[in-house]
Amino acid sequence: MDILIVVLAGLVGLVVGSFANVPIHRWPRGGTVTAPRRSVCPACNEPIRATDNLPVVSWIALKGRCRHCGASISVRYLVVEVATGALFAATAVVWGFVPLLVPLLVFVWALVVATAIDLEHRIIPNRLTYRLPLVLLALLVVAAALDDAWRDLVRGLITGIAIPGVMFLLSETFRLVRGKAGMGMGDVKLAVSIGLVVGYLGGLEIVVFAYGTVISAVVIAIGLMLAGRARLASRIPFGPYLAVGSLLVVLAGDPLTDLVRSYLGI
Repeated sequence: MDILIVVLAGLVGLVVGSFANVPIHRWPRGGTVTAPRRSVCPACNEPIRATDNLPVVSWIALKGRCRHCGASISVRYLVVEVATGALFAATAVVWGFVPLLVPLLVFVWALVVATAIDLEHRIIPNRLTYRLPLVLLALLVVAAALDDAWRDLVRGLITGIAIPGVMFLLSETFRLVRGKAGMGMGDVKLAVSIGLVVGYLGGLEIVVFAYGTVISAVVIAIGLMLAGRARLASRIPFGPYLAVGSLLVVLAGDPLTDLVRSYLGI
């Protein structure tokens, strides 16, 4: 049963990962996921056949090119599909078939979308950050009802306010000192959803998220600078680091919280 859930989650991840490429492409350009109803080639605007929309398989079969005009199709489409499928399967491995699995998968999907858009356009669209907390809250209420975890839900609600509040204060303090914002408001808005989920999962998970976000930013920045890519390090937005910290909580929460507990002596 556990293997079946993992395989099913991975397959669902591939499908919704393919769909994720729609908002990733359209939202930063002012489009919607409903118009046009069929995906089209960005180069020639020809509708893409259903058989050419199969996750991973179609990109490989077409060798990363449009069937109609031969234009190159970004490898980002393949990466998003594979990453989403792998993350969904990994989440199912860690959590199993529990009421919390559905909100966690929705959360992971949103992190993939936010990361891909932020890396390419340095924004996290309101279409994601305004809707996501409402969807997650509804799913977490159901999970709390099924698991009798109302205390976890209350902690998530508090954290969903506290984390973006702290980030906003830090950003404004940086603005006062340096004359420019310390982080984008898209990051702050995304933090509402992150706070809901991370706070729901536990108090020490909040510490893991904070450390994971900061350490990943420092490690990646130092690595790029040592590789002579200092300019690239300075151009990476903060959203992907928030996603890394969040995914650490979802996928490695227990070992990391044990480490934090040991470090803090509690």
